Amino acid sequence: MRFLMLMLTPFSLWANDIDPWEEVNRVTFEFNQTLDENIFEPIAKSYQENIPETIQNRVSDFSSNIGDINTFSNELAQFEIMSSVNTLSRILINSTAGLLGIFDIASELGLKKTYEDFGQTLAVWGMPEGDYVVLPILGPSTLRDTTGVIVDSLQSMEQTKSLDIIETTSLSAAQAVDMRVKLLPISNLLKKSDDPYIVMRSSYLQKRQFDIHNGNVPDDDEF
Repeated sequence: MRFLMLMLTPFSLWANDIDPWEEVNRVTFEFNQTLDENIFEPIAKSYQENIPETIQNRVSDFSSNIGDINTFSNELAQFEIMSSVNTLSRILINSTAGLLGIFDIASELGLKKTYEDFGQTLAVWGMPEGDYVVLPILGPSTLRDTTGVIVDSLQSMEQTKSLDIIETTSLSAAQAVDMRVKLLPISNLLKKSDDPYIVMRSSYLQKRQFDIHNGNVPDDDEF
């Protein structure tokens, strides 16, 4: 995968103009790393090692189906008509034949999963990326992507407003653990690097360019 190749390259490519708050960002990064090493990573590893793979797959597929709803709205906002039709088809199939999304029947039928968030939508609309920032708990971001996170979170809250507090908390926890499990390989890369902060910053910014351009990064944006 191209993104993983980018992550394995040396990272001294980003000058201070993209990270003017580096000193504060590093403090937040260290806080996040300590929290992750002592709480989130152990939970993710225990989940991966002790929960049957079949159940893990059902949780992952259910989370993916919820994510498709957000992707669909952003594809419409970006005027990606064909992609939005594909994603809507995924939602309809997985929410019915897939039993509310716990089975990803759509992928088995050849309907490819795509990922779009409001940060990407803002980029397509022409909003500048803004400075790099490390958010407490949430991790790497930019001013543009932070705005996107807020909008996406509000949309997610709207989707789950019919659930009670216990159901909402359980759903959020399951999604968080599922995501953390998927990030375990990246954690291993960070631990092997001389400067995990630089690796995280560079890989995040490169991946965002990759996502915004749907994998077709223009030559002048290559790293």
